[in-house]
Amino acid sequence: MAMKAKGGFTLIELLVVIAMIALLTAILIPALNIARQQAGSAVCLSNEKQLVVAWMMYAESNDYVLCGPMTGITGSPRYDWVGPPRDLVSGAVKTANFIAQEERRGIETGTLFPYYRDAKLMNCPTDKRWVRAPTYPGYGGTGGYRTYSLPYHLNAPTAELTSRYGAAAGADRLVRITDLKDPGSTYILVEENDNRDYNMDAWAFNPYKLILIDTIAVFHNNITMFGYADGHAAKKTWADPRTQRWSNEIRHGTRYPDMTGLSDPDNVDIRWLARHYPRKR
Repeated sequence: MAMKAKGGFTLIELLVVIAMIALLTAILIPALNIARQQAGSAVCLSNEKQLVVAWMMYAESNDYVLCGPMTGITGSPRYDWVGPPRDLVSGAVKTANFIAQEERRGIETGTLFPYYRDAKLMNCPTDKRWVRAPTYPGYGGTGGYRTYSLPYHLNAPTAELTSRYGAAAGADRLVRITDLKDPGSTYILVEENDNRDYNMDAWAFNPYKLILIDTIAVFHNNITMFGYADGHAAKKTWADPRTQRWSNEIRHGTRYPDMTGLSDPDNVDIRWLARHYPRKR
């Protein structure tokens, strides 16, 4: 009587199965990464919309005066939109070696917080600086948690504006939301990836000399999200490869933000930033 063959896979069949699994993995992983990035972009846009609406509500509740764009540590007025990091136990201000939870606690002390009530809105899900140490030498703790920054001209102290941009900048200070020219095409919220321990002070861009001093984040491949003064948020795809390269160099610690920054009159991205920068009517 003939013996029945035992069930099982031959070596060739196993190799075929393994090859198919490897092929499917190679196809699916990039697709999953793209889906994850798209989801992160959608959340980021939603965050910015909510924060811009909160920014508008604050102004409407305060005689149309804008909240301050600084981070409330030195020489800064008490109306800043976010506060400095604070110790989780004592509540004392921390200027170094802090962690994301302490930065969030500081965010909650800002004048804007009552209008949105969730510090997590300040973080784009693709911004992971806060899970590792800063790449800027000499800074401890973890990297920045807050992704979004406001430009200096949005009601920073006059002394701050003139020291950075010259005497003429003081006259261009925007104190009230009604001072803004063309809100629908004027950004007021920027994704920033400062490689120190957090996004310090306001976002610095020199619209007079076309110098990008503080970096813009490119967490979404070659795209940055902006929140606009009329309450909407939108994506901006960068055209000049130098823009993304400079941002990535700062992000990875091979370059650091300084007062020379990125300046090139032929860079169409720099011209775009200047064209849509907050200006007076």
